Amino acid sequence: VVITPPIKTFLEEKLAFALFHNPLLRGFWHDELGEYGYERLKALFPLTWILDPRPVPPIASIPFIEFRGGGVASWKFLKRCTQKERRYVIKPSGFSERAWGSRGVVIGHDMSMEEWGKEVDSALSNFYTSPHILQEFKKARKTRVRLFNKTRGSIEDVEVRARFTPYYFVCGEEVRLSGILATLCPSDKKILHGMEDAAMVPCLVE
Repeated sequence: VVITPPIKTFLEEKLAFALFHNPLLRGFWHDELGEYGYERLKALFPLTWILDPRPVPPIASIPFIEFRGGGVASWKFLKRCTQKERRYVIKPSGFSERAWGSRGVVIGHDMSMEEWGKEVDSALSNFYTSPHILQEFKKARKTRVRLFNKTRGSIEDVEVRARFTPYYFVCGEEVRLSGILATLCPSDKKILHGMEDAAMVPCLVE
């Protein structure tokens, strides 16, 4: 089988977001990226946790996450969250049959506590074969664009939520931003991907 571009793990592993925010690696990332690079990525990368079922020592807690005013040492707390408290997203990481088209994305406040609990247990039990990450749910900003409606044959002003995908290429010793793809999804969609109702357009940086 010939694949272009070749499969590269570091392009698919969402675990990298969690490793970037790991307090133990803060000094490493700062030294490798420099002050500007580190602070820039810190602002862009959402807080991310690896759903690892292994027990946390009694004297430790999971960093950057609290539940009802206190720290947590087990992901089981997620199963006790109310609808308002579970504004989290679970996603499979790496190459998985559920890791494309948002098939494996689970939004906590969109389901019952029982369904959410099953998804948490499933993610934890699959850690060694298909690891999952946890992120806070962030709703994309609404904006208006003019798009061609193929059915009506007219250009219309519509409200959308956008996902931007930058493309970088290495040219000699220089890394260049060579293109940005915008995926424009209907504003009532919570998960943004290349769905049938979306428009995919190139962007211009000014």
